[in-house]
Amino acid sequence: MLKKMFRRQAYYYASAAFLVMWFVYTVAVIKQPYVGVELENVNGQWIVTYSDTQGEGYESGVRVGDLIIKINNDVPDKYRSVQIWSEAEGASTIEVRRVDQPNVQIINIPKHPVLQTELSEIPMVIQGLVFWILGFMAWFRRPFLLQARALFWLNWFIGLAIVLAPASSRDLLLARELEYIIFSAVPIFLIDFVATFPDVKINQAKQLCRLMLILMTVIILTLTVLQSAGIVHFFSQLRKLVLVTVSIGVLLTLWNLGTLLKLPKDKPNKNKVNILLMGMAIGFLPFVLLTAVPIIVGFQPILNAHVSSLFVSVIPATWYYAIVNKYLPDSRRLLGTIISYFVAGVIISFIVSYLQFLKLSSAFNLALYLSTVTIFFVFIVCFTLIRVMLNKLFDKYLLPEGKKAIKKRILELNESLSMINEENRMLEEVVKSLAIEGIFIALEDAKGGYLKKAVGRFLENQIEQAELEEFFQADPRISLDAQMLPDDFPAEIYIPFVSNEFTCGIFLGHHYSYVKIELDELPLITLISSQLAQRLITTFVIKELSKEIKDLAQRSLASQRRKQGLIGINTALFRSIEKERKSIACEIHDGPLQLGLDLNRWLKYLVEECLTNDDVKTKMAISHMREVVEDLNFELRLICNDLRPPSLTDLGLLSAIELMCEEMMLKELLLISLETVGINREERFKEDIELAAYRFLQEGITNAVKHSGTNELKIHIEINESKIELSVIDAGKGFDTSQIEDCSLTSSHFGIVGMKERLENLDGILQISSSIGQGTMLKASIPIV
Repeated sequence: MLKKMFRRQAYYYASAAFLVMWFVYTVAVIKQPYVGVELENVNGQWIVTYSDTQGEGYESGVRVGDLIIKINNDVPDKYRSVQIWSEAEGASTIEVRRVDQPNVQIINIPKHPVLQTELSEIPMVIQGLVFWILGFMAWFRRPFLLQARALFWLNWFIGLAIVLAPASSRDLLLARELEYIIFSAVPIFLIDFVATFPDVKINQAKQLCRLMLILMTVIILTLTVLQSAGIVHFFSQLRKLVLVTVSIGVLLTLWNLGTLLKLPKDKPNKNKVNILLMGMAIGFLPFVLLTAVPIIVGFQPILNAHVSSLFVSVIPATWYYAIVNKYLPDSRRLLGTIISYFVAGVIISFIVSYLQFLKLSSAFNLALYLSTVTIFFVFIVCFTLIRVMLNKLFDKYLLPEGKKAIKKRILELNESLSMINEENRMLEEVVKSLAIEGIFIALEDAKGGYLKKAVGRFLENQIEQAELEEFFQADPRISLDAQMLPDDFPAEIYIPFVSNEFTCGIFLGHHYSYVKIELDELPLITLISSQLAQRLITTFVIKELSKEIKDLAQRSLASQRRKQGLIGINTALFRSIEKERKSIACEIHDGPLQLGLDLNRWLKYLVEECLTNDDVKTKMAISHMREVVEDLNFELRLICNDLRPPSLTDLGLLSAIELMCEEMMLKELLLISLETVGINREERFKEDIELAAYRFLQEGITNAVKHSGTNELKIHIEINESKIELSVIDAGKGFDTSQIEDCSLTSSHFGIVGMKERLENLDGILQISSSIGQGTMLKASIPIV
């Protein structure tokens, strides 16, 4: 049990860690500008080898080939980002000498407004958050599914790597190190995720590839640590090694999923794997082929990483949809739709790009072509959404209702009936949608219950209703097929329906209706009629149950009133008992106890004043009498304290409990440990609350002394929000708590019953925890507000 709880808590802790890192690095990215300048030491001089067009360095005028003299008024050799990563990230001022200019130029790296930085970085930030959210939702909805748990950790790593990407480009604290390590570990989680599918066969080649990826991750981890410590300088090679690892992991995952395409069509994972494969191909391949591979081979990326990574957003949505949903659409249709759109986009984009090339230049511009393809896909998505919206508007406002085909009207009626709860409205909707003059339904159950409903023409015509009812009663119900009725009959169609103990007959239309129902339309009408009959049966059953529930509610209300009366009687009884105890205690204190004290004083006077030293035997007798009188006075005081403890009225609850514990330890040779939280001796409560708490502890200690067989007790008192909690704990022999209800009225358990009723009168709660040989804990919770 503890192991399962720990596993479940791990997901919450991981999610909390993700959100903390996401927030910290997002805030840091917004505040830190991106310079985008990479340097190389050539003969002791730092030359700009790369200046990102999206960076602040390029916008400020830093170009490839420029000589960097100083960074933040110091030589580049002493700048940490240059020493480790050969970058000028974090710089606020850069002194540059251009190739064609002898003068040194000081460039101040500007800090853009927060809103502008947010707009440039928000896609990556949201994308990383979406990965975690969908992974968490998949696990939360299906926590016992192995694939959902594997998806959570996979999305956690990918999302965190995406979040770290903009922070890494700014050389924030540990961002680049964590990015490289996490990115290199993502392929391992990808393979493990695919391995959760039962039809995946892990052969020796796949296992070898997985071990190779683990080895590459260990190498990247080692090199990253050494690079960060300044021991080695393999920054460029390290970045390429990370991209190689990610690319190999993606291709290997696609290969593993591709092998599942050979599964038979009846395999449950066949359709799910197809959808996963499509999502991964759409999401990963643009980044791998157009960004990662060109960087690995030493070329400029064909598509900027910010653009190619946007395709990755398809992946978490596809994974979540395929894992969480039990029933999925046909992947072949999805694949056909995607391929058709893709081919159309490629062809149209090629034509548009070719026309642009004729106007602009004769050379083929791949970047312009890819931009055209991307714009086309965005256009297709927007066009599809707008077309769906316009179709709905046309169907709702512009198309006449009477011109709709019967099939379409029945399908719409099927949808609308599912949202209508009142039977008369359902019948009116049927009449309106099918354009008939009326509908009549007769419903009968096995117990003799009968229900009839009429709408339209049949509502006021009692003669036609009687004729239809007679036909329904005479129907032998041998055939449950819909039938066209004779021309001289009031209705046009009769549809019988039988379900469990219910029999239903539905009569539709009239021969004078302005819409004629054809024979080939009967199956659809039968389908909608059976749904209507089922809804009416459900409504009929609900009404019958509602009557029973109403009767039960009335009986329950009467029982509740009787219970409230009993509670009032119990409250009055307890108050009367306490009042009587107080009266008896006062009478004992003012009567017998005072007489005993007076007798003791007279005996003392007799010994001291009236007897001589020679009366030894008389003194001994009187001394014995004094001891007996003192014992009598002590017993009378104990009786008074039990009946009405004066310390509770005079000193307060905590002091009275301490005195009671001391007296019980002296009387019973007990060891009682008292623990208090949030309560002090000066704190007072209402009289009923103090008395109930005192009696609870008194009864609990007494029960422990009588039944537990132990001489050690623990009492815990705590003020928690708006209630006081009290506990009596012993390590004795315990008992079976299931027998309390059966034995609650016996003498051995009457104290517990009284304790429970006293607490319930104050809206308190009594809890008893015990088992044989494991001790007992009595716990009371009493509201104090």
